[in-house]
Amino acid sequence: MSPEPDPSALPDLLHALRERFGFDAFRPGQREALEALWRQRRLLCIQPTGHGKSLLYQLPATLLPGMTVVISPLLALMRDQVGQLRDRFGVAAASINSDQTEEENDQVVAAARAGRLRILFVAPEKLDDLTHFRLLLSLPVSLLVVDEAHCISTWGHDFRPAYRRIVDAVERIAQERPELRVLALTATADARTEHDVAAMLGVGGVPLAVHRQGMDRPNLALALRPVRGLAPKLEALRAVMHGVEGCAVLYCATRDQTELVAGYLAANDVPVVAYHAGLEPARKRRLQEDFTSGAVPMIAATNALGMGIDKPDIRFIAHVDVPGSITAYYQEVGRAGRDGAPARGLLLFDPADQEVQRYFIRSAQPTEDDFAALQRVVEGSPEPLGLMAIRSRSGLHPTRVTVVLAELCEQGFVEKVLVGRRQGYVWTEREGQPDLERYRRQLEVRTAELDAMLAYGRGEPACLMQALRAALGDREAAPCGRCDRCAPGTVVTPEDAPAPRVSAETWLESRTVPLAGLRTPAMAPGVALLDGPMRGRPFAEFMRGRAAGRMPPERLLTLLHGALDALREEHRFGCVVTVPSRTWSCRRAVGDLVAEALGVPHLPLLLPGRPADARQGELHNNDQRRDNVQGCFDVDLELRHPPGAMLLLDDYVGSRATLKEAATVLRKQGGWEDEIVPLALARVRWKLGAPGMI
Repeated sequence: MSPEPDPSALPDLLHALRERFGFDAFRPGQREALEALWRQRRLLCIQPTGHGKSLLYQLPATLLPGMTVVISPLLALMRDQVGQLRDRFGVAAASINSDQTEEENDQVVAAARAGRLRILFVAPEKLDDLTHFRLLLSLPVSLLVVDEAHCISTWGHDFRPAYRRIVDAVERIAQERPELRVLALTATADARTEHDVAAMLGVGGVPLAVHRQGMDRPNLALALRPVRGLAPKLEALRAVMHGVEGCAVLYCATRDQTELVAGYLAANDVPVVAYHAGLEPARKRRLQEDFTSGAVPMIAATNALGMGIDKPDIRFIAHVDVPGSITAYYQEVGRAGRDGAPARGLLLFDPADQEVQRYFIRSAQPTEDDFAALQRVVEGSPEPLGLMAIRSRSGLHPTRVTVVLAELCEQGFVEKVLVGRRQGYVWTEREGQPDLERYRRQLEVRTAELDAMLAYGRGEPACLMQALRAALGDREAAPCGRCDRCAPGTVVTPEDAPAPRVSAETWLESRTVPLAGLRTPAMAPGVALLDGPMRGRPFAEFMRGRAAGRMPPERLLTLLHGALDALREEHRFGCVVTVPSRTWSCRRAVGDLVAEALGVPHLPLLLPGRPADARQGELHNNDQRRDNVQGCFDVDLELRHPPGAMLLLDDYVGSRATLKEAATVLRKQGGWEDEIVPLALARVRWKLGAPGMI
């Protein structure tokens, strides 16, 4: 590395921009923000998406001594930034995140400790891990960057408990290195959030300066379309997408919805691929690379991953489901047209979609009972408990466990300890009761944010962009002149779309549900035939018939044969194995039928082990369901089987704990080396934090 410059002197920023990054000029606001960071050392920068916030830490990282640490929740953006910094600009960069293996993260840790990195990206959840938090404190950090800084504030629309550790990190690092610079970045912060973030990051007597730019996006035209019901929504989306040129992102509220949207559009010759956190890391990396290069022009993505894709030439963004807030919507739709060329954004608004967002709000909202439940679990254990053990013993919704633990740690009721390399939690001797005021406030904030988004979706604003800007505190907000309220009929014109190859109603009736593959235990992608949360009569008929000991109805058997035909094109099967069940009396008959259709033997390779402690639907979360089936299967080691893939058949799948346990036993005890392809007659969705199906 070159000799370290004097960090206190304002460098020639334009020279550095040209020499290190090859740009001739700064974008509006960049130079002013960089100068403020250099002179005042702590800065909150609020800029619209696409204004080049990344440069505000990339350039200083090449000029400051030591290391720049970027805390960001956007895993896809991390991958983009690391690759671009290394390959395009020659800056040594790496990341620590959950998409990487433990070995990969260990290699990054070693490089950071050896001083071989200029920029280190860290997912905020990693700060909850004592090992990584201590690593951060040990590094020669000269610039600490907080991406998506609104997540620190309980007034923010996307408050995350893990971000509270950042405040602690700033305070601890600044004690050792008073010259530390702190840069907080966000595209969405109203006045309350701004003041909250400034107060928390301006610790140690160093105030946080604020640099705010206007929130207009003059190249972005917004549109709004009311819909009622899933089938009409899919039809409207198909009609619009046939007129879309260039790259597009379709935001969906859930992983399931991304698969559904991509499946329907693909069936109608619109090349859309689903992209979400449930995919294997290698699959996500490939999709991201293909989307960035243009090989895959359109993706249906959940918001957390979709907004992290660093692609400036996205021409169209559609929100298939209503977002949880105007601030989230502005940030997500703002991924379009970051290159300055014309772009469009569309919201398909169905009032019924609000139930998903209200569920998200409830799931993350802890109660006094939740705090008491975790106290009983942690305080009652003679030894430190890991996160999975706490989730299993408490039965709470996993999100609530994470939130409550983070809060108890911050308030001093729970302490993290290391037992070897494993992190555990122990109850402290602090007296009193936890303060839940911030969560009461957060419930009010999120409910109000959702209500404002619903008002937008109902078409109340006279100008769509003006409404977004005003909600974000932009005092210069004015009618944009380009949205479909200001210029009706000019943004989205689906009237010329061709007739669908398959109608949404017909497709939904015959749709099967993809089951994502697994890395551990190794399991190929598979399929479930009926979607419990989506389908009414066929699913109900199957479940009633199953309970009565009847074979699946003819309609389901037709779907079964169609799925087998599709699977046979992708795999060379050698046998069918059914998952043991004490309640599915037609298990053997259905297994024989499937084996006959594939022309392979139906083998009793899996045997019942210990009886489960409860039925899966009676349990409260997936950690309990995982523990419930451990040891429930054995393998017939004497049974010989032909070569080829195994079709692993089950009646229905929910948490996938049963299939995972079966595959684990087959791999470890049975030594199975060929593919295992899961097939379930139905998919159910278990509640989290309570028993039963959704």
